[in-house]
Amino acid sequence: MSQMNGRMRPYLPELTIRDYNTYQWYLRGVRRQLYTTYGLFSCCCLRYNGVLFAILDDSLAGRPATCKKMRVPGTLVWKEMMCQTQGIRLAAQVEVLLGWHRLQDAQWGDLPLYKKARRVRDWLFLRRAYEKAAAENPALERIFAQERDQANVQMTLNSENYTLASEPKSNLYGALYSVLATDDPSQRKSMHYIGCCIGRAAYLMDKAESFLRDKLRKRYNVFLANGITNREAAVESARRQALAAANDLVRAYNLLDIKLNRTLLDNIMILGLRHAVDPFQENQPVSWELP
Repeated sequence: MSQMNGRMRPYLPELTIRDYNTYQWYLRGVRRQLYTTYGLFSCCCLRYNGVLFAILDDSLAGRPATCKKMRVPGTLVWKEMMCQTQGIRLAAQVEVLLGWHRLQDAQWGDLPLYKKARRVRDWLFLRRAYEKAAAENPALERIFAQERDQANVQMTLNSENYTLASEPKSNLYGALYSVLATDDPSQRKSMHYIGCCIGRAAYLMDKAESFLRDKLRKRYNVFLANGITNREAAVESARRQALAAANDLVRAYNLLDIKLNRTLLDNIMILGLRHAVDPFQENQPVSWELP
């Protein structure tokens, strides 16, 4: 379980030891929550974005988490981890729902046989966890359903407009991040805008990465719709637009009243996202030690 995906992760070279430990404790805490609430298989859903959800929710509310030594799911190893908080429980729900909807979005016809078999396995093992998470938080499930419907409409329209094409994912992340805000209307507005920026950047980068596959299979891709003919041009266009979204995010993020873990969140929201979009030059590679 050492492999995780997602772009909203810390930038390790600038991360203090204290913040590194806090992040690891939250990571293990969310994984433990997935295991105890939704079963061992649901732990495969965990991405870096889910850990950020937990930290943001607790930090905006000023809700300190208790760190305890507990068994790491799927192992006999005991490590320090954050105990159940509202942020950790919400992050687990979001990760299960996201994992389930990623399965539904897969292009079944494009998968080789072994991947189809793996997809069927994932569907069978994750279905019960999804049903439980959707029942626990039906409002979140409605957000995912609306995003899926919007995405289908945009694919049908074959839109050339980058803003319209990225709108479903942008709206999804905007709605998800606004859930993390307190009752303060200005904070909710800022969090919604931050989520929209993250969703827009993620959509553009995902489409640039799938450019060649979409071109080969004659599927809709916003870069193809704009007449871009090679992957390098698509990647450069995505990079420029995603950097603009990341800069917009920083302006909204600086308006937030973050009560806990400020330096850790600064690292993720400013340096981490920027590095994911436009990697910094590093003299030496740095890697995570994950549970």
